[in-house]
Amino acid sequence: MKLPEMPPEAPSEVQATPRTVMPSIATLAQRLFWAWAAALGVALFGVLWMQTRGAWRALVHGDPSGISLAIVLLTAVVTLWCGRRAWWLQAQARPGSLWRQQHRADRSATPDLAAQLLGERSHGPHETAWWFAAAAIKLGLLGTVVGFIVMATEIGQLPSFDIDQVQTLLKQMTGGMAIALYTTLVGLTANLWLGLQLLLLDRMADRIAADILAQAE
Repeated sequence: MKLPEMPPEAPSEVQATPRTVMPSIATLAQRLFWAWAAALGVALFGVLWMQTRGAWRALVHGDPSGISLAIVLLTAVVTLWCGRRAWWLQAQARPGSLWRQQHRADRSATPDLAAQLLGERSHGPHETAWWFAAAAIKLGLLGTVVGFIVMATEIGQLPSFDIDQVQTLLKQMTGGMAIALYTTLVGLTANLWLGLQLLLLDRMADRIAADILAQAE
């Protein structure tokens, strides 16, 4: 018995899965710079908001040692350097950049040291910036020590422990306590802010260096 022929099946339509296109190194470096610029704008807005609230005046009067203002100045200088470095990384991520040309020259002259020289160019300046970021929190700890020294000095000058003198002493000790707290707060905040910027710069420098090495191979 002849079986009836089955009609041919219609070809199933295969849906193509869209491929995720990864952005180029140059695009990522450009995004990093603009992200830094946006973060700087937010930080400046916070500075102006603190000015309207009288926070800067309280900081100056609360910390007569000037350590907190030194930390703020250090943070501003390193932050501007981070922006300049982000702009420089943006230029080095492009094809035909200075780093790529220097690496090709190093591979021709000293192939064994070419990778080390590239690492020095990409990460050498960051080590100095990391030192300043660590110096911010160390200055905060120094201010804490100074504040406790001020409090200890006030206690040592107390001739006796009368009630009236103790009340005066407590008022005088608040100055040393303010120095300790203000410097610690400013130092920790500065260290977190600078550490975040430098971490992103390190990651971008790693990607650029890896891309240069991959193209060289």
